Amino acid sequence: MSCEMKTQHAKLLAQIVTQSSQWSLQPEKKAPFKSIDDAFQYFESHNEPLYIRVPVSNKREDELVKVCSQGDDVCFETVSLENTKQAKIHHSHLKLIESTVTDLVNAQLPEGEKAASF
Repeated sequence: MSCEMKTQHAKLLAQIVTQSSQWSLQPEKKAPFKSIDDAFQYFESHNEPLYIRVPVSNKREDELVKVCSQGDDVCFETVSLENTKQAKIHHSHLKLIESTVTDLVNAQLPEGEKAASF
């Protein structure tokens, strides 16, 4: 998977994820963005992968899903689970992020645990 995040994809992703009451968006090894303006400012000078923090029921730690650009696609990869899984969608379908990410995370969770919905 590419290690770059296109500004166009990052901005669209931020606009979608900031609408969630459960999920958050963050750069690697940094705190989640506090506002969409903070995110946009960060994207102007950085093109590295982003991470979606997805809470999981019956678990203290959130799961992290790495997000990168690959051509016109946005690629998602689980990183905090033992076996990484990947999925990608065309950036024009990025609004389908909830089902893509929850399916990706849920496919790897033990029975009784479930990714928080958007």
